[in-house]
Amino acid sequence: MQPKDHIRQTIKQKRLALSSNEVQRRSRSVFQRLMKSNFYQNAQSIACYVSVQNEVDTHNLIQIALKNGKQIGVPVTDPDGHMAFQAISSLDILHPVHFGLLEPPRDANTEIPPESFDLILLPGLAFDDRGNRIGSGGGYFDRFLSTIPAHTAALSYDFQILDQIPTDSHDIRLDYIITESRVITCK
Repeated sequence: MQPKDHIRQTIKQKRLALSSNEVQRRSRSVFQRLMKSNFYQNAQSIACYVSVQNEVDTHNLIQIALKNGKQIGVPVTDPDGHMAFQAISSLDILHPVHFGLLEPPRDANTEIPPESFDLILLPGLAFDDRGNRIGSGGGYFDRFLSTIPAHTAALSYDFQILDQIPTDSHDIRLDYIITESRVITCK
């Protein structure tokens, strides 16, 4: 089995090689599958990453979820590894921060308590069908997920699904992975 760093590098290169048209086409397919799922339809409060660097695009998803009356929280991160989620009403309030991420201004009045989420939509670089995930390496989502019982779903391109990926004891397994061609139920 290849080490996590090698997998990260290989998959990130493949993702960055996608054209913007390809990202949008593939993301639409993922988005349509997500919208049809019961776990999305039943969720009232959703934690969602804001896509960057050719990740499955969440910008349209966030806008439609807001129009449908769902509460959307997007991550804000601290250099110490802590991540919280701020409620947003528009993507217009996001601004670039470290690592090219887009975040809203931190505001204690709009922070959403972790236990309020019904669904958490995660990014990642590689996954397997057992729900294991390789992220960017900061551990932000694993630390956050260890504290809450919400459904978890990764948004992924088909090429990011591998037969098996290495795991560590602190890694949190996902409930679902949504790709262009399928919804994988992991647990």
